Amino acid sequence: MAEANPLFFATSGMRGKANTEMSPDLALRIGRAIVNWIKSNAPIKGKHRVCIGFDNRRNSKLLAYTAATAITSLGVNVIIAQNPIPTPFLIFSTMANQTDAGLMITGSHLPETDNGFILFDSLGNYHKGILEENEIELVPWVDLGKLQYLKTEEIDYLSLFSRFIDQVKLTPSSLKILIDPAHGVMKKYLYLVLEPIVSEIIKINWEDDDTFPGRISEPHPKNLTKTRNLFLEQRCDLGIATDMDGDRVIFISKSGKIISGDYIGALFASYIWKNNPDDVVIVPINTSAVISHVSKIYGGRLEFCEVGPPSIINAIREYNAAFAFEETGKYIFVKTAIWPDSVLTVIKLLSIMQNTGKDLDQLIAEFPIFYSSKTKLPFSRLNKKIFQREMNELIELEFSEIKNINDMDGFRIDFEDNSWMLIRLSGTEDYVRIFSEHTDQLKNEILNKKGHKIIYQLSENNNLL
Repeated sequence: MAEANPLFFATSGMRGKANTEMSPDLALRIGRAIVNWIKSNAPIKGKHRVCIGFDNRRNSKLLAYTAATAITSLGVNVIIAQNPIPTPFLIFSTMANQTDAGLMITGSHLPETDNGFILFDSLGNYHKGILEENEIELVPWVDLGKLQYLKTEEIDYLSLFSRFIDQVKLTPSSLKILIDPAHGVMKKYLYLVLEPIVSEIIKINWEDDDTFPGRISEPHPKNLTKTRNLFLEQRCDLGIATDMDGDRVIFISKSGKIISGDYIGALFASYIWKNNPDDVVIVPINTSAVISHVSKIYGGRLEFCEVGPPSIINAIREYNAAFAFEETGKYIFVKTAIWPDSVLTVIKLLSIMQNTGKDLDQLIAEFPIFYSSKTKLPFSRLNKKIFQREMNELIELEFSEIKNINDMDGFRIDFEDNSWMLIRLSGTEDYVRIFSEHTDQLKNEILNKKGHKIIYQLSENNNLL
């Protein structure tokens, strides 16, 4: 059964259409496979335990309790949320309770019609790869796993934020901020933490509505037009836009600019390296050159990794890093938490603004402007071997002033003028993604088109068109 239809967790878990693909049957299979996974990898005396959380999408609670049914039927205890929680809270609870695994049911930044499963181990590492299934061995009544609910963990989670506020020396201010939680569950924690710190909070997309009437979950500039308009109308000092499960956050500056996650990450890294240039910062291979610029200024140690949360967490542990981020708006302050958390990120940014006396526009103005493009072309993942075998030659035929080619995850080409391009196969869809960046906007557009040309040439050479 496992070989015919494997349970494959990609860079962000398992994702698909709610109920038809991310179905109760799948939840049962995943629950049973989790038991096999933890018993194989963490043999202990006594009962194993799994922590389960879910967001407020229409079928998330159903999937969570279905998975819990499968897990307890095989003799493993479950600690489960009674109500929707953010993904960071699930990871926190998994680690705080020292359970063998954590399972989060969330569609994250995807549209309301999608859902997904993310699996963590006891240390907060994302599971990536095939989750093996074995024959089912239901236990007798006396050995059934017990179902318990998350209770005091929320108090401890809020205490984490309080300690971080003290650590960064953040005090109450006269700031007026806007919060857009995308109808998600992180709004509760953002409000509880920020209400005593700022003078006024403007709310948008606050209602519990699983149809996402205000905007879809991903806090991308194209989805934040109404949010930005209200921000400008209310003359706010800072805008905060999260995805619905609360692990990513994008900011709006006082002038109304929607700031890229690359620049926010570079800002955080600059303050880390100011204090200790030996601290390691981890970024995936598709990160803007602005972080390399900052690294050179401060002599900071920068390490690249493959794209996706599993690779980022692995690299953090490998290099004993102090900080990591990805351009989607996920930031990890390792000494405080091993997971991306929008509340921790907001606290850190507010502290920098307060300590410097600068607003976000002024802070970002210290960095050079890079123009970026992100496009994609159809390309079957079945042709991965062809892609890996022939790309180097095609790249070298197309470009002359190449400084470096990094093939750890696709092909990142860095050029002598500090521009770069990444051509990378998607891990979840039949597309090849082309990232490019240049200090000149027109040259960036030309560079991205050359990436398209290389893929067309690859397809033509191998009769893939």
